[in-house]
Amino acid sequence: MSVIASATLRRLACAAIFLLPAASVPAQTANLRLINEYPATSVTASADLQFAANAAKLSNGAVGITTLQEAANPYKGKDQVAAVSEGRAEIGTLFAGILGGSDSFFLLSSLPFVVDDFEQAQSLFSCTQPELERHLAALNMRLLYATPWPPSGIWSAKPLPDVAALKALSIRTYDDNSRGVFQRIGAQSVNLPFSAVGPKLTSGELNAVLSSGDGGAGNRLWDYLPNFTAVSYAIPLSYTVINNDVWNKLAPAQQAALTQAAKATSDANWATVRNRIQANYARMSEHGMTLNLQPSGAIRQALRQAGGEQADSWWQQDGNNAIRTRCAPPA
Repeated sequence: MSVIASATLRRLACAAIFLLPAASVPAQTANLRLINEYPATSVTASADLQFAANAAKLSNGAVGITTLQEAANPYKGKDQVAAVSEGRAEIGTLFAGILGGSDSFFLLSSLPFVVDDFEQAQSLFSCTQPELERHLAALNMRLLYATPWPPSGIWSAKPLPDVAALKALSIRTYDDNSRGVFQRIGAQSVNLPFSAVGPKLTSGELNAVLSSGDGGAGNRLWDYLPNFTAVSYAIPLSYTVINNDVWNKLAPAQQAALTQAAKATSDANWATVRNRIQANYARMSEHGMTLNLQPSGAIRQALRQAGGEQADSWWQQDGNNAIRTRCAPPA
């Protein structure tokens, strides 16, 4: 074969290689940490575990999420907000009351006695989601999904037969509004993240905790507080959010997998949360707790009056009344 013919064949071979379809290069695996101060048995941490599993499956392993729950979470209380905002933790499941310390808008879901059931809670969330996402964006966060808690009740060392018993409480509350409600009644109240509750119970500084049966049961409050009064104070939310800078660095396929996993988790959260109420009550009864599921009219009236006053003060802040008109269920 001539030198010219050989050179021509080499050029044709090279051209053919460049014309072949490019092999797809898999996206580098994104290893993300998800922090949550509640234990794996809680409604939010259980949802996080399912979300992580779904994300891994839907991304074909291109997204790996490590859940850091309860003691494994290095950040506590309001420090969790800064950790996610600054990207020290890529994802966080943050209780609305914790976020409320940075921006009072997030106290919306835990306003006392504004919603009566999960349908109303979901409707309020859906109606206000655009505002929620704008407030999260100001903290450099993006919403993945929300998790509703079972209704908040009162765990206490002694039974609560009357208003005088309410006034004798030294109670842990979970945001500024709930602290204000119990102060209006005359009780001693302190706003604390759940991670700070245990030592206060051990020392005797607290004799009551405002929490759902879910969060309380998961943290074994029955060791200190053998009475639960179901006052249906609120159906607060936790928000699972991702640092916005982290999100923007993900490949489109990874973002799509996270979005799909978040949608599946959200749908499951709202569909199954009501089933946890009776399961929690059964678990509490198994541990010898006394459940007061029909508190006295005087207690309900005192709490609703104080709650109404506290909620009204929130509705009047920063144009929140427009949200009330548009989204809140009828009083």
